[in-house]
Amino acid sequence: NVQGGIDLSDKKIKKNACISVLKDFGISLIILAAATIAGYLFKLGGLTDSNIIMLYIIAVLVISILTSKIYYCLGSSIVGVLVFNYLFTYPEFSFSAHDAGYPVTFLTMFITALIAGTLANKLKRNTLIAEQNAREKEEAALLAQNEQLRANMLRTISHDLRTPLTSISGNASTLISGGTALDETARQQIYTDIFSESMWLIEMVENLLYATRIEDGRMQLNISVEILDDIVQEAVRHIERTHPKRNIIVDMYDEIIPVMADANLIVQVIVNLMDNAVKYSDEDSDVTVSVHLENEYAVISVSDHGTGISDEEKEKVFDMFYTGGSRSSDSRRSLGLGLALCRSIITSHSGSVYISDNIPNGTIVSFTLPIGEVDLNE
Repeated sequence: NVQGGIDLSDKKIKKNACISVLKDFGISLIILAAATIAGYLFKLGGLTDSNIIMLYIIAVLVISILTSKIYYCLGSSIVGVLVFNYLFTYPEFSFSAHDAGYPVTFLTMFITALIAGTLANKLKRNTLIAEQNAREKEEAALLAQNEQLRANMLRTISHDLRTPLTSISGNASTLISGGTALDETARQQIYTDIFSESMWLIEMVENLLYATRIEDGRMQLNISVEILDDIVQEAVRHIERTHPKRNIIVDMYDEIIPVMADANLIVQVIVNLMDNAVKYSDEDSDVTVSVHLENEYAVISVSDHGTGISDEEKEKVFDMFYTGGSRSSDSRRSLGLGLALCRSIITSHSGSVYISDNIPNGTIVSFTLPIGEVDLNE
């Protein structure tokens, strides 16, 4: 099998090489033919031989730019001299040259065409090298950026995940060593703390998985026509399970709104936005999810009544790992992945996401999705 694979690869390389040779040869012939036709027109127009010679020099120059090897330039220079001698010098249709000055003209024409073609070929090669170097620098910069992103991720994870893990292990140790001595209220509080910390860890792991897929270009979209009401209600049910004490208000049109979306990813977006709204606002305040139509898009907004976000931070909060030094209502620092993931997902759906102020206080995060069409025949 290996031998067969090598043979197939060699055949493919040889085939590509043949195609390249035929292509360059064809380009050379076409350009020389065009120069010859133009030369005849020049001759009919009464122009001098020097003008016709310039046509062949230009032809060689163009051939050196469009072909891949320098010997096409060399060959074109020779052919150009021979064709000029055969068609445009006296006697015509003969390689003889009665004028004593023609050999010098031929030599000058050949050298000029060869030098011009060689310089053009060298310029093209230098341009290709410069483009390759630019690509390599860009790839190196991207690699360095990715390495820095991974380093930031590891540093942030090691710092910010230590607290919930310590809390979980400490509470579990308390239950193991003296759980029977605690009253029911204390045990319930420990159970609640363990559950809360575990849910936070699960959310972070899910966001990290999404971040890895986006970074590696493995985010697979299964976009189809979905009913927006179903997506919103699924996200609300998730938040109500994780934050049962918060009042969630849903404000939607009575009509059915179809959107083009990957339902699972959009549920994750709404969950992330609602989770942020819950974390960064008071426990007794409402969180509202609203939907309205704007032209060919559905606009989904999640609003809270927290402290809000400054104008300076409104764009920065969409950067990966940006936290702005803010902490949630339970004093827990965010990993800074939620809004960055939301923007990546919404952008991949041909939508946009933006932040505005919730008057008199709080934040509104909105995103758009393109409207879909429901097939009534289904």
